Amino acid sequence: MDYGNLISKTWDIIWKNKFLILLGVLVALSGAGGVGGNPSQFTARGNDLDWQNLPRFDYEYGSPFQNFDMPLIAVGGIVLLVVFLFLVGLALWTVGTISRGGLINAVNEIELGNPTNFSEAFRAGWQNGWRLIGIGLVPAVPGFVLVFSSLITLGLYGGFEVLSRGVNNPIGEGIFLPILVLACILVPVMLILSLLRVFANRTCMLEDLNVFSSYRRGFEVLGGNLGPAALLFLLQIAISFGIGIMMLIPGILIALCCFLWPVFLLVEGGFAAFYSTLWTLAWRGWTGLPVVVSDEEVVSSEG
Repeated sequence: MDYGNLISKTWDIIWKNKFLILLGVLVALSGAGGVGGNPSQFTARGNDLDWQNLPRFDYEYGSPFQNFDMPLIAVGGIVLLVVFLFLVGLALWTVGTISRGGLINAVNEIELGNPTNFSEAFRAGWQNGWRLIGIGLVPAVPGFVLVFSSLITLGLYGGFEVLSRGVNNPIGEGIFLPILVLACILVPVMLILSLLRVFANRTCMLEDLNVFSSYRRGFEVLGGNLGPAALLFLLQIAISFGIGIMMLIPGILIALCCFLWPVFLLVEGGFAAFYSTLWTLAWRGWTGLPVVVSDEEVVSSEG
């Protein structure tokens, strides 16, 4: 695979079809614009802290499950706020998921030489909305299981704390150990499914398959092109890292000035459109679909 030509072709498509950036903005609003982030890590070895002799929080300040005093109206307000934010987030995620499908369809139509626009692309994503939503929910299933298990465990621990008044809790903190083990299993599964989602979305939009068939087909394509896909993923990380360094100071200025936030959103939308187009073109090449190199030449990835 000619990665230089792939990046050049991606840029050319975005430049000539700027409505793709608007679709990318909708994807960015859903919080899934592309690869990035700068997570910080802290590692404590067993001999760095004397965990055994640390004072228990409930001995010093009382159990957090005891003497819980908050006005009912405040609790109700917090619950309503959480529900409202959840519904807004769900709506944005749904629109972003549909827009992601629209981006895939638009790039495919452009490669086929068919004129398209924002409304047609979004309509194509809308027509496959339920399948795209199902594909998007699959990677979240391990997360739901982990959160649900954690809430049950926390509830059991809190219930015993209340019954024992924080003294001689019969279950102890060891009840959380299975949750840590479960997290070590489910988090990698969630990451793998999130990676496969990139392929499943394209299978759904370009091959008209259902949710599980899309994942199955996506796994087949990834397995047959694991090396090129890994290199493309690393290339995407390198591009994001390089641009992130260049945008460090402008990004700080944009964050401090709310009037510049729309500019930041457009930049995020541009990145989302760029990466989506990059993977769609790569998908077309891996599956043997024609890849347009120039206006005069059309070649197949198999040829």
